[in-house]
This record gives sequence, C-alpha cells and structure tokens, in this order.
Amino acid sequence: MSPTAPPSPGTGPGPFRYRAFISYSTAADGALAPSLQAGLQRFAKPWYRIRAIRVFRDQTGLGVTPSLWGSIEKALQASDYFILLASPGAAASKWVEQEIDWWLRNRSADHLLLVLTDGEIVWDNAIGGFDAKRTTALPRQLANAFSHEPRFLDLRWARAKSDLSLRHPTFADAIARLAATLRGVPLEELIGEDIRQHQRTVRFLAGAGTTLAAVAVVALIAAIQGNRAWRTSERLVAQEQTASALEARVARSRQLAATSLNQPPHQQDLRILLATEAVRLHPTAEAESALRRALSGDVQPHLLIPGHQERGCYARFSPDGTHALTWGDATAQLRNASTGALRVDFKGHSEDILDANFSPDGRTVCTSSSDDSVRLWDAATGLEQHRYPHPGAVSAQIGPDGTRLLSLSAAGNATLWDLQSGTNITEISLQPIALFSEPMASFHPDGRRIAICGERDPVVIDADTGVVVLTLTGHARPVRSIQFSPDGHTLVTASEDGTARIWRLANGQCEQVLNPPNRESKLLEARFSPDGAWVATRDDQATLVVWNITNGQQVARIQSSDGHDSPLLFRFSPNGKCLLTATFNSTTAELWDTESGTRLAGMVGSEGDIRTLSFGPDSGRVVVGSIFASARIYDCGLCRDVEGLLTTARQRVGRSLTAEERLQFQLSPLPN
Repeated sequence: MSPTAPPSPGTGPGPFRYRAFISYSTAADGALAPSLQAGLQRFAKPWYRIRAIRVFRDQTGLGVTPSLWGSIEKALQASDYFILLASPGAAASKWVEQEIDWWLRNRSADHLLLVLTDGEIVWDNAIGGFDAKRTTALPRQLANAFSHEPRFLDLRWARAKSDLSLRHPTFADAIARLAATLRGVPLEELIGEDIRQHQRTVRFLAGAGTTLAAVAVVALIAAIQGNRAWRTSERLVAQEQTASALEARVARSRQLAATSLNQPPHQQDLRILLATEAVRLHPTAEAESALRRALSGDVQPHLLIPGHQERGCYARFSPDGTHALTWGDATAQLRNASTGALRVDFKGHSEDILDANFSPDGRTVCTSSSDDSVRLWDAATGLEQHRYPHPGAVSAQIGPDGTRLLSLSAAGNATLWDLQSGTNITEISLQPIALFSEPMASFHPDGRRIAICGERDPVVIDADTGVVVLTLTGHARPVRSIQFSPDGHTLVTASEDGTARIWRLANGQCEQVLNPPNRESKLLEARFSPDGAWVATRDDQATLVVWNITNGQQVARIQSSDGHDSPLLFRFSPNGKCLLTATFNSTTAELWDTESGTRLAGMVGSEGDIRTLSFGPDSGRVVVGSIFASARIYDCGLCRDVEGLLTTARQRVGRSLTAEERLQFQLSPLPN
C-alpha cells in the first residue's frame, strides 16, 4: 500500500474500527494471543502508521469499566472479523462461548477464522459439521455453524515457543496467511509489501536520525526528542546492517560450497578446506552438504560382531547407542558397541528369532520367533518377563508409553496386547507381510493411537480399546506401508497404485499425493525423516525417491545398482542428513546425502548379504547385519551435525588453507 492510498477498515475511517476481534482463553493462550495481535498489527506496516491494522484483544482494548460485557459487545460490533484461538480451554470458557454466541447471532460465520492452538478439530463430511466426539478445541455452538469445512491455521507448535515475533520465519508465515485474509490481499502481494515497507522504514529512520541530530542543536525539547529518535534509528539501522551482514555471509557460504564441489577429485584436501570455510561462515544446508561430499569415501568397519551359529548376525543399536542387539538363531545377544564384549544372552526360544528390538526406554528387549511366540526380556539381566502366543509372528513393537505391544504375522493379522495385564485387546486383519519388509504399522508418538495397513484401507485404531477411529480412503490398490510423522499430526502411506499420500490425522483427509517418476511401479514403503522435513519412498524396482514434504517436490532419486529383483532396505540418520541403503543381494551398504542424493560412502568389508541397517542415536555410527557373516559397526563422521563434521574434517586434513589459497579464493587472511 502506498503512502497516498486511502485508509481501509480497521486502520482509520471506515465501516469497522477493528479489522479483527481475538477471542481466546487467557489460561490457555495468554502468552500466544499478544504475539498474534502484535504480529497482525505490524506485518507490512507503513512507516508513517502506528499499526497496519487495528486488532482488538481484551487486555489491550479495554479500560477500567464496570460493564465488562458491554465493552466487549461494542468491540464485537466494531470488528470486521472474529478470530478464535481454538483450544480445549477456549471450548470450556464461558466468555468465549458468549462472544461466539453474539457473533453467530449478528454476523456471518464466513468472517469467523479458526486458529488451532491445542487439541483437535475434526470435520465430518457425512454430517456436514464438526465431529463432536473427536473435536476437543471448539465450543459446542460451532458444531454446525459452517456450511462447508473451514480451513484453519494450525499454531499448536507455537505453544512451545517462548519468543514469537515476526523474526521467527514460521510464525511470520502464519501471520502473513492470516493477515492476507483479514486485508483481502493475495498472500504473495502482502509478503512483497511487507518487504518493501521494511526497506522504506529503514531508509526513512536512517535519514531521520541525521535530521533529528541537527534539530537537537535548535532546542532542548527538540534535542531530547531527536536523541530518542536517533537511538531508535541507530538501533534499526544496526539491525539492518546485521541482517545485511548475515545475508552476505549466507551468500558467501553458498558460493564457497559451490567452489568446493567444483574442485577436481584429486584435490580432496582443498575441497574439504573450502567446504569447512563455508560452514564456518554460515552453516547453510549447501555448506553442510558440500562438506559431507568432500569427506566422502568408503569406510572400513572398526568392530566385527560374531554371528549366531554361523547363520548370520542381524543387528540394531540400543536407544542410547551404547550396545548392539544381535540375533540370527534361537538366541539374541546384547553386546558392548565399543568393544563387542557380550553383556547379556536372551535364551528361551525353541526356533530362530526373526526380529528383535528395544522398548523406547531401552529397558526391555522384544523378540519374535518362528516358534509362534513374541517374548519380552529384561535388557539388564536377560530374564524373560512375558511371552505372547502369535502363530506366524515375524515382528513386534512396544508403544512409546510402554503400555502396549503390537505383534504382526506373515499371514496377515496384527494383535494388540496390554502389557500390564498381558491380555489380548484386539486383532486386526492386514496385508500379508514378509520379514525385513515395510512398516505395516506405526504407533502415534503419544502411544494412544496405532496406524495399520488394513486388509482393505489403512486404519487408525484406539490403543486402549482397539476400536477403529479413522479409515483413510483414496488409494486404488493395497497399501503396503504406513507411518506417523514425528510430530504426530500427519501420516504417510505407500501403495501398489504407485503413489504415496500424506494424510491429516485430525480429519483423515489426504493433503498431498506424491507421484514418483515411474508410475508403472508399485510403491512398497514410505518413511518420514526423523526431523519431519523429508519423505523417502521405495518401489518394487529398487528405486528410492526423496521428497521435500513442504512443497511435495522430488529432491533426489537413488537407483540401486544390484538390479530390480532385489528388495531395497533404507534408513534415515536420526538427524535426517543421510540415508543408508542396501539390497538383499549386496554385501556393501551405501551412504547418501539426503538432500542431493549424492553417494557419500560405501560400508565395505563383508562377504554376507545384508539384512538389517541401523544408525546410532548421534548419527555418527552405523551397524550392518548380514546372513552367514558377522555384523559390522562403522564410525561414520559424514552424517554427524555441524560440529561433528568439522571435527571429522580436522582429523582428515592436517593443514589449513595457505595464504596463496586464501588469496586465490578471495578469503580474508587469518589474523596474526
């Protein structure tokens, strides 16, 4: 908006004094509401105005008055939009209920905007309203207030943040989306206007500082005012200079990263040193990736773990990374991950163990065996704690809260167990599965729900009752894998129809469809990265595709060199920076840069075909399990975070850039 533009509602003369009225529970959102109000009033604010729009909030818009409701009613009458900070606290608030009652009686629900801060909002298409049983964040009056499903802004993540302002990129994006609706301006146009107004403000204040400093000589009062304005101007200019300096460092970091990648392979030391400089300037994603690629190279195992009766040695790290759990015959073993020393034997099964893993806290080991049983063991003593009969069981997992066990059989059924009572809660039919295969079931991070690839469509069940609470419909062919996102708000599924889909847990609606390049292939697996930034999918042609979950774009494609007939295994590193892959025909696992799909290293040194892959919790170690061979543990600094990468670089290259090299690449000389 230009300085000569006419005033609009909520900023000056017009039909409404306030552009929006914020309704919220003080107990639930007393900290978030002020940040939301401030952000809306400041976003794309011209320099000559106090605020871009006026937004009413009770703590700032009301004076001391004996008639509280009367004042609130006047504010409602003077507001164009109603913003509800939806939460269980707001749903129970009599003030929020009274404000919504007024709005629905006097205004349209089309100008009622929902901002979810806690709880759930679930729309039921069958009834054309909100699902009363699963919606916990809305007052009862809104159950049927909307003629069609409204879009809402999800700010549940913001409750955990202590410093919310327009400097926070995600919060600024949310404010921009809300402000675009309030002001009737396209989102892209409004963001562009915010950038232009910021630049104008900085230029004006910088000039105003000089002018006011001169005026200070004329009069004492003017001097005081000028001095205050000067300090404000100085502070803003300093902030702008800091931002400009940061932008320059980011740009230079990316330039150096590209320069590093362009060096010839025989100049590996130089590539590492240039990428190190890029990371030190600013740890951009490009700089980190360049340093990983500069450090690339095959890795030998630093520790071999003997097999189980020469049948093989499958392996997995403990949650804290201090031990490796191995299996391959009728026993499982816990070994020190640094020395290989045997700590605990888990003996009792009469047939081979097919799968073994830990409870989330690492205190319990769970094994699934060909003897048709799933057993729990004390990880410290090796004593059997409980056994659960399940014919054909090939895998089992303990829920995040440690109260539930889900076991799965190759025949196509899942059994949910109560670990406290040892009783069977429910049984569910699912797609037939195989050992070492895709994740057919996934616990919600809070342990209260479980997603399962049902016999027809994927379903979500209640972990307490076993009742199906959500069915995900949309895939044209069977679904082969399902997984919750790390934050628990979405799920990803992979189907034989050749697509992967992202689903919103709150309402069961499909948000994204990921279409791999080869639509003739069947997708067998899809996984979120631990940071939730990526999804990786694999198909029946041993092709792995990495997707940016924000925009649904493909960022990398990895094709196995072992042929299409060999199943592909893959795992994300805990920090999401790397992918580890192998096929059933390979003796070497391969490490890849997630964002670029560049091969970083081969985990060499074995004759056995690979069956299991596992990262340590710090992303710096890998354990590979094989048949008819020892398991191998590798130290791998390529996947660590920035500090670990820099440490690995220092260990790899025993020198610094020379003065001539620094001059050649236009780097500042090192201080004396």
